[in-house]
Amino acid sequence: MEGGALFNPGFLGGTFLWWVGQIADDSTWRDNVSSSIHKSKDSIPGWGRRYKVRIIGLHDQGEVVIPSSQLPWAQIMYPVTAGGGQANSGQTSNLRQGMMVFGFFLDGQDQQVPVIMGVLGNNSQTALATKIGTDRVTNEKSGSLATSGFAEGQKPKSAETKEKVPDFGKEVEKPKGASAPPTKSKIGVKLDKYGRDPSRTQTRREFAATQSARAEADRLGITGEEKEARIARATVAATKEEAQELESPASPTQPGATIEQVDSVHKLNAAHVKREDKLREKIPLMKPDDKVGNALKNIQTIIDNITQKINKYISAINSYIDAVSNVINDLKKLIADAACEIAKYIKLILDQVMEYVLSKLNCELKKVVAAMPLSMRSLFGDMKEIITELILCLYNKITANVCGLIEGLLNKALNTDQLEETARQQQGTGQQGTGQQGTGQQGTGQQGTGQQGTGQQGTVPSSPQVPMCYAEDLTAKIIYTYKQDINDANDSILNNINAFLDDMQNELAGVSGALSDITASIGNISGSISSALSFESLKLNIFGCELKPNIAVADFYTFASGGASQPESDLPNLKNVEDSVDKNTEKATAAEQPSFVEPTKATPNINNKDNRVGTSTAETRAAAAEERNLARQAITLQ
Repeated sequence: MEGGALFNPGFLGGTFLWWVGQIADDSTWRDNVSSSIHKSKDSIPGWGRRYKVRIIGLHDQGEVVIPSSQLPWAQIMYPVTAGGGQANSGQTSNLRQGMMVFGFFLDGQDQQVPVIMGVLGNNSQTALATKIGTDRVTNEKSGSLATSGFAEGQKPKSAETKEKVPDFGKEVEKPKGASAPPTKSKIGVKLDKYGRDPSRTQTRREFAATQSARAEADRLGITGEEKEARIARATVAATKEEAQELESPASPTQPGATIEQVDSVHKLNAAHVKREDKLREKIPLMKPDDKVGNALKNIQTIIDNITQKINKYISAINSYIDAVSNVINDLKKLIADAACEIAKYIKLILDQVMEYVLSKLNCELKKVVAAMPLSMRSLFGDMKEIITELILCLYNKITANVCGLIEGLLNKALNTDQLEETARQQQGTGQQGTGQQGTGQQGTGQQGTGQQGTGQQGTVPSSPQVPMCYAEDLTAKIIYTYKQDINDANDSILNNINAFLDDMQNELAGVSGALSDITASIGNISGSISSALSFESLKLNIFGCELKPNIAVADFYTFASGGASQPESDLPNLKNVEDSVDKNTEKATAAEQPSFVEPTKATPNINNKDNRVGTSTAETRAAAAEERNLARQAITLQ
């Protein structure tokens, strides 16, 4: 027989009372467990894993009678597989605010010591409220009983303690509420004469558009079918406009767009989209058999990658799936990093030109060296070493500045500022996207998501493709920018050789005839870029009868499909590079770097350690030295 507190049978379990409740706002129990590393158990004000639970039928939902802070503490009954913590055999609970739990009272009829036995899971059809607790003004429960674990409580969390929605917990289809107009017509539903689904309640905007069109028709004296057609057009236009606004990343979700259901393991989420983007991203591969051709292919691959990322960044303004899976925060940095990556392949091309210059020089000078007596060859060898070093320094100087030039060319060609401005102007007009999707973020940390409508009209490409000719043109602009420097270096080499050989004219015979050949040969280097780029400094088959090695096929690699190559119709053409160099009339300019504010002479010195103004540098150093000495003494004493 069950008894109350006055008639307790005297043993545990004599009275067993079940209950079902909801874990309250975590601001009332979150301090029980430290969210960061701590040294002492006394640094935590609470006592272990305990929760405040609002039990249905016992505690009012509106918190008018019993505030959450006055709810009794609920203990946890762990499974035998979790252990109790002794000998490090334990597991932490995974309960969050808003979860529906069930259990029993350890003290029976007194109902003051609840024990949590289990938790009830959500399903995908349950809409989760984005706020938990009561409203401070109306003192009523906010939202439905089903609450998100990321919901905003009465005491907002700091940036360090607030949970961030993981990528696998973000929707890619924006919840817009049951009354929102659909983006697509349902199959098999017969629309009414105004183009609406009769099973759906008319929204305020649709009603206002209908009344306005009817009043306008009456004013103009339009009746009959023409009047009904005018009202139908206005109603459909209002439906589309409202649907597009609800899908915008800037509009709030209704109620939220986080995936917090146990039956949504295989539901498409932001992590899936990010993973797919990474799997499809091209990774350039370097091949030893064709350095210049492979470098041009890799340049095209890099530009193609950043174009896809820029397109996703721009599309995120109007597309929810692009917004939720976007990983780019700064387009300028993206382009700058890509420019420096392209620069290493431009260096390979310029190195090829340098090797061509050295090879032609060595080939033509062999006649000069052969005509010299042995006693003079060492002097000429020293001069040749100096010339080689000067050529190397010149090309190193060129390649050191290539990164900024490429960034300037990419900024000019991509024009990201204009693309972003156009996309923002198209926001909410239905001009952006071709069925793309994305997400936006709500102020409470909830991620809003949704799908973008159809109808691509504008300048923002939905699937940009980068042809090989752009990589060729980019390379040609860089070569043209330094073409004059290369020619000047060649002339300087010839002048130095002429001066050296003129000093030996009285001792050497037949040298002057070789000088004109050298001059003619090297002078043609700037006019034969294709010859320089196709020059082979090292053959893979040294002997004539040796078989050529198999040429590598893959030009890039993706995690999704492995190695792949460029189509034959998009292979690089070195003659196109030469033609582009001849057609260029404008040199490339480096991208502008952000300026930094520099202190003036009147600015006082600042000690960064204690933020004191007016301390001289000498005083600062002396104080720092004294602190270091005191620290050493303290360590010695210990």
